[in-house]
Amino acid sequence: MNMHNTIWADTQPENGTNERILVEDCVYGFCHRCLTCGSESVHNRNILMRRIKIKGAARLLWLKMRPDTPQCYEYITVEQIEGRVKEFLKIYPWTQFFDLKDRKDRPLSYADHITMWDCDCVCDTFFDVIADEEQYLLTDFTLKDLQIKARVDNFSEDKLRSVVYENVQVEESTEPAGSWHEVKGFQ
Repeated sequence: MNMHNTIWADTQPENGTNERILVEDCVYGFCHRCLTCGSESVHNRNILMRRIKIKGAARLLWLKMRPDTPQCYEYITVEQIEGRVKEFLKIYPWTQFFDLKDRKDRPLSYADHITMWDCDCVCDTFFDVIADEEQYLLTDFTLKDLQIKARVDNFSEDKLRSVVYENVQVEESTEPAGSWHEVKGFQ
């Protein structure tokens, strides 16, 4: 049985680009995340999420970086968000389904031109990012005009290859964002 070029997500004909996506004027209650570029994605680009109210989400933006699949997440903008979310930005290696299946190369993934601006949020963790340049590169991030109350800030410029960090106010808060199983915040 010849399994070359048929077993990896980036070689499957049904796994094309997800692009030109607009999410706007929504209210999120309980959910695991508002916007995720997930482990099955190979290329997500030109995504705009704006004018969102959050009442109990676990994560606002989550980039799952899968080490056996080359992924490209680019030109993603999250703007005009307000509410309560456990984690504002999360970027992690995602290994739940990891399986190189005789793949000889270890593909490199990318997240670039990611913009988060004009947001007013209460969260447990503002910046939950693990850098792993052997697996993925994080470049050209813009964090601008953010009003954040967070129990944990964790922002570290060295986790991103290039970043604009402008007018970001992260106020330490002992107030939890609330259990994401609870609906809190807006009435």
